Amino acid sequence: MRARTTVRSLFTLPLLLLAGLALGGCQMAGILPPAAIAATVEGVSLNQTGKTASDHVVSAITGEDCSVLRYTKRGKYCLSKAEVAAEEARLHRPYEGTCYKVRGNVACYDQADATHTSETTVYQYVP
Repeated sequence: MRARTTVRSLFTLPLLLLAGLALGGCQMAGILPPAAIAATVEGVSLNQTGKTASDHVVSAITGEDCSVLRYTKRGKYCLSKAEVAAEEARLHRPYEGTCYKVRGNVACYDQADATHTSETTVYQYVP
């Protein structure tokens, strides 16, 4: 009987504290400043989608693909749909050249090299 009272008293204080926080739900903004809330929302959005929440809002308003990460890397904040399609095509385009095995490595050239045979050819782009 004595052990029950100790376990109950161990959980009573934390439960009362949680209930007190729940009842003061309108005061949570006072505990966590609005700037911290905004930074959390921006950070979670950036982590999950690669764009901040502000980027999503600007993209919805302009109808273009806007990203602060792209701006820091390439200097352009928003891209039109045609620019996004061209970027995707450039990223997925095969290498325009010929690659050969060379001493345990691979060497690629813009034009075919006559000194290499078909046995050393790794990749050849044929348009």
